[in-house]
Amino acid sequence: MPPVADHLLVWSTNHSYYDLYAQGHLVRHFQPNDEELWLNWLADQTSFAFYGRFGRLNLHKEVRKRGDRYWYAHHSVGRRNRKRYLGQTANLTLARLEQVAQELAHAQSPAQCVPSLTTVFGAGWHVEQQAMPLATKLARPRLPVALIVRERLLRQLAAVPAHRLTLLSAAAGWGKTTLLSAWAAEHSHPVAWLSLDAQDNDPTRFWSAVIGALHMGVPEVGATALALLHAPQPPPLTTVLTALLNDLTFVAALSAPILLMLDDYHVIDDQTIHESLTFLLEHLPEHWRLVLASRVDPDLPLARWRVRGELLEIRATDLRFTVAEATAFFTQLLGERLAEDDVRRLEQRTEGWVAGLQLAVLAMRQRSDRSAFARQFTGNHRYLLDYVQEEILQSQPLPVQSFLLQTAVVPRMNAALCEALTGEPASQAMLDWLQRHNLFVAPLDDERQWYRMHDLFREVLLARLQATEPELAPRLHQRAARWYAARC
Repeated sequence: MPPVADHLLVWSTNHSYYDLYAQGHLVRHFQPNDEELWLNWLADQTSFAFYGRFGRLNLHKEVRKRGDRYWYAHHSVGRRNRKRYLGQTANLTLARLEQVAQELAHAQSPAQCVPSLTTVFGAGWHVEQQAMPLATKLARPRLPVALIVRERLLRQLAAVPAHRLTLLSAAAGWGKTTLLSAWAAEHSHPVAWLSLDAQDNDPTRFWSAVIGALHMGVPEVGATALALLHAPQPPPLTTVLTALLNDLTFVAALSAPILLMLDDYHVIDDQTIHESLTFLLEHLPEHWRLVLASRVDPDLPLARWRVRGELLEIRATDLRFTVAEATAFFTQLLGERLAEDDVRRLEQRTEGWVAGLQLAVLAMRQRSDRSAFARQFTGNHRYLLDYVQEEILQSQPLPVQSFLLQTAVVPRMNAALCEALTGEPASQAMLDWLQRHNLFVAPLDDERQWYRMHDLFREVLLARLQATEPELAPRLHQRAARWYAARC
């Protein structure tokens, strides 16, 4: 294999010339007809990487037995490396490099060829297979057959173009993805969509996927940044993002507002990704906007952007179904209209949590007396127990699960009461963490001293506590009683 290249030469689609990078820093440009200038620079070099219009090469000058030096091109796919003799420096014109890159890129047999990202990154661009985003990750999720058009939330989202960042932050089952997908379907401006997963919790993979999403929406974007990201010696992320921002600026000057939507951002906990996304947002061109959907508040400077008026927030209190929306929801899914009192009762029991309403519908389909079900619907229902365990609890650290189960015995709580129940001295920090991570815990005052749990979620926790640790429940009630008695 060739040694790591010292320089990187990249074809800039937007500007129609070659950018030369040294140690990740842009040092000069070469026009396609600057052959003399290019060969003069090349005479003093021993290696470089080439990302052209039709493919990529690693080039290295090797010493022969008689002391003469000749250039060789290497083209790697996976573990297979193809080598081509190019001769002396005078032979390495820019046109010759493009020709060899194209020949080697097309010389692989179908069995050897790593699938191309042509449809994502443009003709001639190839990256390692593990860096390629799945096509389904770049497609806007399909809308459900029974879709409640939530006009009040669509009106809120109409303010997205006026904010640098829009954040939808709520726990699982509040309808974030459906709302964004419905809005994007009606949006008149270009939208780049990326559904993230746990494997994207790596800076190179994350930004490869983001560039792929951007390129799907705006083909002029991303080639240079992608080449830098997958260079033999990648530059700092800020350099990669600067190249991407240059592309975004060029496109922004020609277009209406363009949106990048990142769904399920809560899977990202890599600090480098958070910092690099902050860098991108701080320098985002005027006509670009970012929309994040997450189960937790991301580790980004939200307070700073909130003060600047650059942040639009939609949270569980906004996503909560109203009685009118719940009525339409039940009518669509059940095929008949529920009694107004039953709808109101279920809306209050679930607090408008759409996953709770959906699970209620599934259960009601098996019941003939739906009014009786509405009166009896609690967190003990097996559908709710399974959903909360699978979608919410099991993804939390064990100390968080234990804290939630033990504090569920009280309807209202503060840090001192939580410490009495759990023995956790950092209970205030835990309450703040639960709120920030949208785990159905909300403050009751502006000072964030007293909190409450979502009632249905609390009932689920109590049912689980009774099922897993029945002997602990009475002891917790005794601890709570002693704490209250000491303060009376």
